[in-house]
Amino acid sequence: MKNLKYIFFAFLMVLVGCEDDDAFGSVALSNLTVNTEVSDDGSGTVIFKPSASGAKSYNYNFGDGTTAESLTGFISKTYRTVGENIFTVTITANGFDGTTMTETVEVSINIPVTNSDLVNLLTDGTSKTWFLAAAQPGHLGLGPAREGIDGDWWYPKWYSAKAFEKCGSDISDCFCDDELTFSVDSNGDVTYVLDNMGQTFFNVGHTAVVGGTSDEDFCYDYDTSGEKAVTISSVEGNVPEAETTGMQMEFADGGFMSYYVGSSTYEILSLSENLLYVRTYDTMNPDLAWYIRFTSAPSTGGGDESLQTIYTNLVWSDEFDVNGAPNPANWTYDIGAGGWGNGEAQEYTDSADNVIVEDGLLKITARGSGVAGGAVHYYDDVTLVASGGGVSVVEDFEGTAPAFTDFGGASTAVISNPDASGENTSTNVGESTKNSGAEVWAGSFFDVAAPLDLTTYSSMEIKTWSPAVGAVVRLKLENQANPDEFFEVDATTSVNEEWEALTFDLSSAPAFTYDRVVLFFDFGVSPTGSAAYTSARIKSENLFEFTYGRVEIRAKLPSAGGTWPALWALGANFDEVGWPATGEIDIMEHVGNNSNTVSSALHFPGNSGGSAVVGATPVSSATSEFHNYTVEWTPESIKFVVDDELIHNSFVNSASTPFNSDFFLIMNIAMGGTLGGAIDGEFIQDSMEVDYVRVYQ
Repeated sequence: MKNLKYIFFAFLMVLVGCEDDDAFGSVALSNLTVNTEVSDDGSGTVIFKPSASGAKSYNYNFGDGTTAESLTGFISKTYRTVGENIFTVTITANGFDGTTMTETVEVSINIPVTNSDLVNLLTDGTSKTWFLAAAQPGHLGLGPAREGIDGDWWYPKWYSAKAFEKCGSDISDCFCDDELTFSVDSNGDVTYVLDNMGQTFFNVGHTAVVGGTSDEDFCYDYDTSGEKAVTISSVEGNVPEAETTGMQMEFADGGFMSYYVGSSTYEILSLSENLLYVRTYDTMNPDLAWYIRFTSAPSTGGGDESLQTIYTNLVWSDEFDVNGAPNPANWTYDIGAGGWGNGEAQEYTDSADNVIVEDGLLKITARGSGVAGGAVHYYDDVTLVASGGGVSVVEDFEGTAPAFTDFGGASTAVISNPDASGENTSTNVGESTKNSGAEVWAGSFFDVAAPLDLTTYSSMEIKTWSPAVGAVVRLKLENQANPDEFFEVDATTSVNEEWEALTFDLSSAPAFTYDRVVLFFDFGVSPTGSAAYTSARIKSENLFEFTYGRVEIRAKLPSAGGTWPALWALGANFDEVGWPATGEIDIMEHVGNNSNTVSSALHFPGNSGGSAVVGATPVSSATSEFHNYTVEWTPESIKFVVDDELIHNSFVNSASTPFNSDFFLIMNIAMGGTLGGAIDGEFIQDSMEVDYVRVYQ
């Protein structure tokens, strides 16, 4: 599951270091800055030069699935992905005082593309097989073919965003079985073979090729055998340079890549060791382009095949047959709020209200207090003001609500004005909740379509409702494309429980591009009181850790909207190598807002977060009956199983993945966040019940 507290990610702000009377008598960690030097010779090399007072070491997540540590901070990194790419790099300074600070920078890398580069990546120098990137957003996308067509040229309308929409349907599941193999001979000639396992997923406009009569896309028997010659050439036509490698592949003899739209020419948008992203144009409608993602690892298996396990010796279990707290010899707790990076709303506790063993079952219960915990502020009419009195409204919350991004344990939403009086009688306002347990720098941001005009306007006014006098409200303006370009200014509330207009002086803001508005309410203060939602997360860390085996967990899942239960495992070396280098095995995840569909995932370098290797399947009674959720983890493969049937994700394990060392088990229910989504406004409580956890080797 992606909500790892072990990845301490201070999303927009750096933490203020705290003094510690340790043996070093060290200066508190502070003032983290990062300078970068990007080579202009096409080598892809970047030199990072961070600096911070009181730092003893620095950790890097380079944004391409690799990580590193440096004692001095200075480090040279060479990126290998050809073409023009932007990488988001996270640098964490580790202080002698035990605190950490994090800064994020973006580096733009342009590695000139040659035929040999593409051939090497496509074939690994000899032969390489690619698979559909099932369950990744945009594994099959549809968008306009060129500028001038209605819609955004580059970002296609996603045709399918989840694997089960294509891989779990009879009309399209053949799409997910395809194997695309590229080979190169000693002369440098490239050939291609599509193994479609006997069937091809046809676009509805092209089914006449196979005599089809369906009025929708469908799988048909179709022979794709035989090698096809591949020609790699420069792309011609209306193609933005920053959004393509500038190269294309042309397949001889009617060759095509997995989804049949009549085309044999594929523009290469992005290509790395793990990802191939292409665009092709529909021959029946040249105004449409199809986008397809492939990965170097198979992401789905599927079918009714039963698991033939190699592990039958029970080495560890918990049958939950003793009432009370979970067995302390097996489980410990994660405690805290905010979901550690996923914008979740719960606070994890070790209270019996949230986790208890009774009647032969482990019960993890998420509860809602019915009211928002912590500190709640309201705000409205974010407005630029000129010295002469002119105004420009940035956001008044009366139209389409902006897309908020929360961090540090805060949560933000547009609601009806709870106090339509005094300074503000408008209908809708923004609500910012700093939940109990949230970070002192918790807040949220929203992006604006056009940069703020700080030449004409010298201040910003925001109507604010605060529960207390003297609350610090910090405004931070940022450049979305360059996090090093920002300006911060504070204002302080002077009344409580009524509206007032706070003014933020922007006259000294540097002449940057500002298209992101960040707000921190009660900045620097830890909220107190009960959290809006509580839950539990238990783990076997340092108590039971293992390498390889079959894990079987029998569970019944919650159904309420906003619940996000998970049964998963994390690499035990996370504190040494970080995430995703440590690896993550999500045995089962479920979302109450998409009830009775379960998913499994693998996170590792190159395939983490939204690019994880994911599979999903419907389980019609997941929330009303107990089902067995199983992973079979061997040195050669990782397979996910529901009720003894191999459902999805037959992953090829190897020495190059992180799935060859100790992991520990985790069980939890999160609320809301990036996957859990909107929480039911009437939510009171819901539980995940676990009958047993068993590990065989």
